[in-house]
Order: sequence, then C-alpha cells, then structure tokens
Amino acid sequence: MTHTGLHRAFLAVLYLIIGILTVHGASLDTELHHRIVNTSSSSEPFVGRDVILLSYEGTPGTQVVSLAMEHELYREFHTFEKNKHGIFILALPLPENLEEIHYRLVVDGLWTTDPNVPSKFDGRGVLVSVLKVPSDSGIPAPGIKRMPDGSVRFVYVGTPNSRVALVGDFNRWDPYLTPIPESPIHPGVYVTTLRLPPDSQYYRFVVNGRELTDPGNPYSARNGWGEEASLVR
Repeated sequence: MTHTGLHRAFLAVLYLIIGILTVHGASLDTELHHRIVNTSSSSEPFVGRDVILLSYEGTPGTQVVSLAMEHELYREFHTFEKNKHGIFILALPLPENLEEIHYRLVVDGLWTTDPNVPSKFDGRGVLVSVLKVPSDSGIPAPGIKRMPDGSVRFVYVGTPNSRVALVGDFNRWDPYLTPIPESPIHPGVYVTTLRLPPDSQYYRFVVNGRELTDPGNPYSARNGWGEEASLVR
C-alpha cells in the first residue's frame, strides 16, 4: 500500500472511532477497539453491555451500507464505515427494554437482510433481520446520566417489586410526585428520565418508604436542611 493509501486507511479508522464516540455514544473499551480495527471478515453481531457492533462484507465495489431499525420506524439510517480490512463496521448504542431488535440493511440503495443473523417476516410480510438481545445486556448503568436532549436519567438497582420514587428540590421533596417504574424485562432495575429545572441540585431515592442517597452516584452534599443528598451534576 502506498503512503497515501496508508494515510487514508488510518484516517478512515480514526473517523470510525471518533464517530462511534461522538455520534453514537458507544463506550470504546479495549475489546470494542480491537474488534473495530481487526475484524477481517463479517460475523454475527457483538452485543456488549451498552453497545452493538455489526459487520458486513460487501461484494467488490460495494460503496454504502446502512441500517434502519423497526423501533425507529425505519426512519433513521445508520451508516457503516470501512475498516482497514475493507469490512463495513457499525457500532450503535444498545436499545433499552427490547428483547429482539428487528432491522434491515440498505446496500447501495437496495433493501436487504443481514446474512449474519436469522430473518423472519414481520406483520407487513416484509423479511427483517432479527437480533436477540441477551438478558444481561442493555441494563442501564446505575446512577445519573445527562441525556443528549438535555433530560436526566435516574437509575436505581435494587430488589424486584419494590416501591421506588424520586425526591429532590425539583419536586419539593414530595415522595408521591415522581414514582419510578420497574423495568419490564430487567427485574430490580428502576428507571425514569426527567427534564429538570436549570437550578436543580439535590435528589434522593425513596425505596419502600425509606429515603437514601443514590448508591450509583459518588457525588453528594448537604441540602438546605442539612441532610445528605446526591448531587445533580
């Protein structure tokens, strides 16, 4: 390969890595990085805790490979990037609360299925690819997370069938205003996403009538009443 070719290959891999971090929000750990750079043949998707890594090996001359998913109503097109081996690679955040992901590929403008996973006909009679999500994947990390749209996600992990609520300076510390539902597919995982006022600072969970700071959030302080509370950061 010429110097120019090597430079382009390096930039392609770098662009892929940056795109995964900034656009898709997938966590780039060592294993994921290794798979992105070193995948030399197409294989079944890799499903991690919070990311899916798909691969596609096109025929010579394949230019563009994209993916659209049923739960997004096939309106969003996620474009693969080529790695140094010429394999099309795509990393996506793992959707929450799905046992199966139904999707289709678009290869140079033509709809098709993924040869690396089983296919089935959906309710419209269209053949779709089916990726089964392992039961231990897709569990949101405990604690607090600022979402791309500015909202804040709160996750409490505890005992199934508990009564969990959220209190804070954003709801006047009222334990009845913000109940947190239990995940329908992850027992003991309680998740809610809120748009908070800009001046929100403190919160606590209420579990079966008992208030406690967020065990998944290392930041806490004393609120206006001198009580320890978790910090919204």
